[in-house]
Amino acid sequence: MIKVFIAPLVALLISHSIKVYLRIHKNKKLNKHQRHKGGGMPSGHASTVSSLTLSLYLYQGFDTLFIVTFIFSLVILRSTMIRKKDTKHTLLELLVGIIIGMLTSLVIYLI
Repeated sequence: MIKVFIAPLVALLISHSIKVYLRIHKNKKLNKHQRHKGGGMPSGHASTVSSLTLSLYLYQGFDTLFIVTFIFSLVILRSTMIRKKDTKHTLLELLVGIIIGMLTSLVIYLI
């Protein structure tokens, strides 16, 4: 059950690492403000909530906790899409974040 907690953290770490790498690659350097800047490829919110939701499903099955988590995940993803102008997230960034989160959960589940 601890893997349900670990998977979203690993997904967030992977997403943030990719984001930092892409910013360094694009700008050829990384200043201290860019490390914590919101938005960008991939979405950390999307990877975290998709990882948590899938992990709960894999370990708990289709129960009340999964349903509540799924609904909250949809709310978070929707609000991220609505605020994409503010956070600079595109649909592609969200989809890549979701894929990272789901793959992370599957790999950790299978270990």
